[in-house]
Amino acid sequence: MPAPDGPSVGTAVGRMFAVFDDEDGVQAARDALVAAGVEPVGIDTFAGDEAAAAFDPSGRRRGVFGRLYRILEFSWADQAPDFAWYEAALREGRVVMSVRVRGQRHVAHAARIIEEHGGHFINHFGWFETQELARWRGTEPDVPGFLRR
Repeated sequence: MPAPDGPSVGTAVGRMFAVFDDEDGVQAARDALVAAGVEPVGIDTFAGDEAAAAFDPSGRRRGVFGRLYRILEFSWADQAPDFAWYEAALREGRVVMSVRVRGQRHVAHAARIIEEHGGHFINHFGWFETQELARWRGTEPDVPGFLRR
């Protein structure tokens, strides 16, 4: 897991993120994704407070340039609210999965696999939009009101 001052998730473009409420479905989802043709190196999982720091939704951890980068990126990929939700989910003991997947058919198929194994709040990030594939299920994380959908 990344250290608090370690690597950042960086850009979300070309990635799908999903929340799992516990670790039960994570490995099964990973196995099913690989069986469906997703490259194993394109699947990452994040768990715990140290991993939550990697999302760095404001860019604060990376200083002025990190904040500027996030501002530019959020204007392209409107992910500011979602990164805060993923960070909060991790701090509340959930697991977040990231899958590099492109092409609408592949995105939809991967989302179905993830949802079948308990994933929710599934979003795919493109250059100019975030595609919401499955809404949050259950008790929502503690995020500021202005970041709520």
